[in-house]
Amino acid sequence: MRQTKKAFPTSQIRGKRVVGENVLKKRLEQNATYSGLVDDMAMYEKDLNLNTLSPTIRHFYECTTEYRLFARVNWHTWFKPFAAVYRLISRKILQINLPLSNKEVEMTGDLISVKDEVDGRRDTRAWVRKVNGVVCFVALYSSHQTKGRTYMNIGLPLPGSTLTGILELNQYGSSLGLSSSKKKDVEADSGTYLSIKRNRYKLPIEEEFFVEELASGVLEAVHDMRIFSLPFLTIHYAIYHESNSPINKKML
Repeated sequence: MRQTKKAFPTSQIRGKRVVGENVLKKRLEQNATYSGLVDDMAMYEKDLNLNTLSPTIRHFYECTTEYRLFARVNWHTWFKPFAAVYRLISRKILQINLPLSNKEVEMTGDLISVKDEVDGRRDTRAWVRKVNGVVCFVALYSSHQTKGRTYMNIGLPLPGSTLTGILELNQYGSSLGLSSSKKKDVEADSGTYLSIKRNRYKLPIEEEFFVEELASGVLEAVHDMRIFSLPFLTIHYAIYHESNSPINKKML
C-alpha cells in the first residue's frame, strides 16, 4: 500500500477488537431513519440516465429494506488458503465475515443512522448484514463530490482502522456498474483505501459491482474483487422485492 493525500472525506469511525454491531453503540441518531442506501438516485444524475436506468435498480437503492438478499460466495482457488486463515479472524471481529462455502445463504440486515459529527461525513447510514443471525458486514454508506462527479463512499470499520471503498457509478443500458477502478478519469477518487489514525493508504485492491434487472422486482448482482489485478473473490447476489417470494426459486 502507498500513502495518499487525496482530500475526499472518509469515515472517522474506527473499530475495536470486535467490530460487529458494537462499533455503532452510542453513535446512533435516534430521530433519523433510512429506508435505502441512498435517499434519491437523482444525486447521481450527472453520471446516470435515470430515464433509462432499470426502475427496480433505482428502487432497490432508495428502498433497500424492502428487498431480500441471497448470496453465493466464491473464493477463487488460489486464494482459498488465505481465506481460511482470514475466516479464523473474521469470526471474532465480525467484519467482512464471509462463509468459505459457496452454498447459497440469505443475508438479512438493517439500516441504522449514524451521527454526522461522529462519522465526519453527511447522511451516513450503516448497513448491517447478517448470515444466520451472525454479523458478516458493517458498511457505512455516504457520498461525496469531486469536480462535479458524485462517488459512493463506503467505510468498513476494522480494528483500529477503516477500509474505504470509493465507487464511481456508470450505466450500461438499463444496468448499473459500480467500480473502484478509474474508468474515465485517471485523477478520479475511485479506489480502495485504508485509514489508520490520520494517515490514508491506497491499497492494490479493486472491486466491481454489476447490477441488472431480470424482471420487475428481481435483480441479479455480481461483486468481483481483485488484488494486484488477480481475482480472488466473486459474490453472486439474487435480490427480490418483498412482494416477489423467492421460495422454490433457484439462484438466479
